[in-house]
Amino acid sequence: MISPCRIHRARNRNRVDSLPLAILLATCFLASVGEVLSQEALSSASEAAGLGWLPAVPVQITAGLDMGYDDNVTLSSPGQGQGSQGSVFARENVVLTYARPGERTQIALIGVGRFSQYFDVSGQNETTGNVTLSLTHNFSSRLSFYASFYGTYQNEPNFQSNVGPQNVRSPFFDTVDLFALTYHWLLRFSTVTSYTFERVQYFSSSNGNSQNGVQNTLAQNRVQNTFSEELQFSLTSRTVLVGEYRFEAVDYDTAPTNNSTTNFILAGVNHNLTEHLMVHVRGGESFRSLENDGNMASPYFEGTLGYVRSNHSLNWTASYGYESPTATGVTTTKTWRTGLDLRYDLTSRLSSTTGVYYHLDENQGGTGSTGTQNSLQLTLGLRYTINRRLALHIDYEHDSTSSLGSTPGYSRNRYSAGLSYTY
Repeated sequence: MISPCRIHRARNRNRVDSLPLAILLATCFLASVGEVLSQEALSSASEAAGLGWLPAVPVQITAGLDMGYDDNVTLSSPGQGQGSQGSVFARENVVLTYARPGERTQIALIGVGRFSQYFDVSGQNETTGNVTLSLTHNFSSRLSFYASFYGTYQNEPNFQSNVGPQNVRSPFFDTVDLFALTYHWLLRFSTVTSYTFERVQYFSSSNGNSQNGVQNTLAQNRVQNTFSEELQFSLTSRTVLVGEYRFEAVDYDTAPTNNSTTNFILAGVNHNLTEHLMVHVRGGESFRSLENDGNMASPYFEGTLGYVRSNHSLNWTASYGYESPTATGVTTTKTWRTGLDLRYDLTSRLSSTTGVYYHLDENQGGTGSTGTQNSLQLTLGLRYTINRRLALHIDYEHDSTSSLGSTPGYSRNRYSAGLSYTY
């Protein structure tokens, strides 16, 4: 089973009220960036942030300060006669990590709290917090349990997963929580039973960016539940054949016409090409039923490729299928989505990171704009380690989204440099 990374999403009519939000904000400086990550991905994220594990104390804190320039803070579109508003910004970061590997119950946590202040554009300052926690417990040689909890509060659009529109800055809360139970029935045969819950909650409609055509981000508020049963057969020591059934239910708070249920019938393979290179692939058919718009079917595909060596690593993901629509008035969206992360140690002190996230939405139905819309995010970074506690870094980020009907697109570039210190 491929975890959401996107992991890919789940429902219950809980709402994020003021108390949970206050708790999240209070803990955001002890919290983390990312989607639902495996324990290995968690370790990679901490290494990319310049964090090692202390031998005696499993908790580590890193503080950082960045300065930079954003050439389009409000995501304006010059093509619609709107001038881009650029600004110098300062950003403070606090990162906390915790790990307890090598025991019967393994726990790993990474968190990031961040405050960004824009000096030349008022009303755009941002406080964000993210936390990711993973837990693995082996009950016996046959039975094991895995859980992953992810939560984020932020203003910036999310290009890496299907949360909401990419052409608006608006505060939202997103959580994706995964529970999986694996049982080895025979030497070669095992099952994985899992449940994934996702909640998306926006707190304002457009944050002053009505020029981007997103008048009601509150319509994105939803709960998503996904149940999965996966059968695994070990064909060889390197190849596992997989058959999977998923049931997904999506319920919107204020847009019931978008409520849906989807059944997935999938087959795939997990294969280790070498000791450093692995491939996971799933493909099949999905059958969606909209509350007020009948039934439909579409092919579905998802895959990951991972490559890890001592001084570099690469992770690539791709998927195609139904996703929750993010364009106003659209009832059906099919999305091609792909993402790539590359880390490379150029020397013992100098390392580089590259990230590319792209998706193409095919919007249909409803009363909104139909047609295709694509979004791209590119990140580049260099990190220089001065000593085991102190490090310098330089980063660049480019975001762009195409227009859709009356909703204009935009382009944005951010440049920053900073210093981090690990306690």
